[in-house]
Amino acid sequence: MQVYYNGPEKKENPFWKKRFAKLETVGFEWEGRSSAIQYAWQERFEELCEYKEAHGDCRVSSRDEKNKKLEIWVRTMRRYRKNDKKQTIVWKKRFAQLEALGF
Repeated sequence: MQVYYNGPEKKENPFWKKRFAKLETVGFEWEGRSSAIQYAWQERFEELCEYKEAHGDCRVSSRDEKNKKLEIWVRTMRRYRKNDKKQTIVWKKRFAQLEALGF
């Protein structure tokens, strides 16, 4: 089982250290918030891959209620691609994945 936490400050706090140690002995795995974000991004990307396979393109319609969340994600990714602040290494890799898909 994986559990996401918001930051390292709790793991360093003596009060929480004992509790975390007990949870880890029963198999909990701790990952930071960035891992959760990467997982969510990858899930949507895979959903877009399936959409493209079914429809032949990455143009998700805003009228398609079945794919509303995917349409919002696609619109957001297009907006991020135009935003200079999102030109980090991680985002460049994500945009490369999208471009390879025919985004």
